[in-house]
Amino acid sequence: MRLQELERFENITIQCHDNPDPDALASALGLHRYFEGKGIRSRIIYSGPFQIRKSNLLLMIKELQIPVAYYPADAGKIDGLLLTVDCQYGQGNVTSLQADQIAVIDHHNGTSEIGLCEIRPALGSCATLVWDMMQKEGIEVLQDRDLCTALYYGLMTDTGNFSELSHPLDRDMRDFLIYNEAQIRMFTNSNISLEEMRITGEALAGYERISTYSCGILKADECDPNILGIISDTALQVAEFNVVVAYGHVSGGYKLSVRSCTREVMADEFIRYITDTVGSGGGHDYKAGGFISEDKLAKQFPDMAFPDYLNSIIRQYFESFRIILAAEYAPDLATFRKYCKNRMVLGHVDPLSFLEKNTRIRVRTLEGDTDLIVEDDFYLMVGLLGEVYPIAKEKFAASYEETDEPFAAQMEYVPRIYTQPDGKAYDLSEYIRPCVPTGTSCIYAKQLDINVKLFTKWYEEKYMQGVSGDYIACRADDLHDFYIIRKDIFGMTYSPVS
Repeated sequence: MRLQELERFENITIQCHDNPDPDALASALGLHRYFEGKGIRSRIIYSGPFQIRKSNLLLMIKELQIPVAYYPADAGKIDGLLLTVDCQYGQGNVTSLQADQIAVIDHHNGTSEIGLCEIRPALGSCATLVWDMMQKEGIEVLQDRDLCTALYYGLMTDTGNFSELSHPLDRDMRDFLIYNEAQIRMFTNSNISLEEMRITGEALAGYERISTYSCGILKADECDPNILGIISDTALQVAEFNVVVAYGHVSGGYKLSVRSCTREVMADEFIRYITDTVGSGGGHDYKAGGFISEDKLAKQFPDMAFPDYLNSIIRQYFESFRIILAAEYAPDLATFRKYCKNRMVLGHVDPLSFLEKNTRIRVRTLEGDTDLIVEDDFYLMVGLLGEVYPIAKEKFAASYEETDEPFAAQMEYVPRIYTQPDGKAYDLSEYIRPCVPTGTSCIYAKQLDINVKLFTKWYEEKYMQGVSGDYIACRADDLHDFYIIRKDIFGMTYSPVS
């Protein structure tokens, strides 16, 4: 759904979920500003048994001039379009108000039978979704400092102070917005009550430690999920903890906050393992968070209480992988098979065509961020699904040639480069040049039967994750240049040499 599709309505009521949070308020403000700019009458409301009381929300509404009003459930039918934001009409967290027509904009899991809807559960916040929809309509949000601040705070709170960022669009919005830092500090410093301070103290005092893996587990009484981030941040400062998991009960399940200070455990990968099949999770290298559904847990593990499941799955995680250092890895290549790359149009980018040598860059893809320093000896290869990896220019010249054929990749997200520390963004689609294998691009590869964490020769501070079924591979002309190739990509890209 595009926002322009809603412009045919003369009256639009934007409804936040009951007990609105910063993300719902920020998303609603963005939509209100959009319709206001189009000359369409709109208003922001919320319903439910309680009116807003939290101090940070009251400050946000006042400082950012969010025109939100409480709407009692018995106040009557809504004229025109009712647009639920950060929630889905008919679900339990939003009062179902009567209206002529309904539309939905949300980032939570769920399927809506409503025709006018935009639901993207991969995003960390609804604010990101609204920002992206406004961008696609050509709306310049940077001139609206209040809106920028609201969107930033909405993403910040819905991702546990950015600890649960998983989608590149979330990171793009965070890096793009120009917000009021003083107001963000004001909201943040009004976020915890004396009762929440007590909960934090009791969770820290009642820790459990899995000493074999230097992992701390901390249980908190039911609280605002942001408090779990405070607990895990504090616990990670303890010398005996390299990895920390803080959790607490919320409606429908358990919220988790994960922290890691060891390169062998990336927090986002750790939380995805813990929540796999029973919930969801995301984040980045050192901070992440997730949710485990009580219903899913009960169906799959009917005889296991949550604390027992958590303890068991954490131990299972640490026993599930093997660490490989590419620079020291010397496998028996007799157990590998030789493959050559199929003829297909790929992409390559020379960072020196638009950046200075020695520029520190962050390459952003759907798979995550990679930090590099621009040198004159490598290109960036771009694969069919938008994956990006460095290749020495000498090896490129021996294995590929440029072509006039179009590079028609199917990318959910177009990779970007951000220069460090200024954060200037470059869309790689503007710099990709098509190329094809010459027939000499061969590798040795072997399918994994266990999970692997591979530290490559290009980037020794962050591992490539390979799961059972993926492939570990090295170039035939460089037996130390090991990397992981996803199973689905490998099948499209390589054929065995007979």
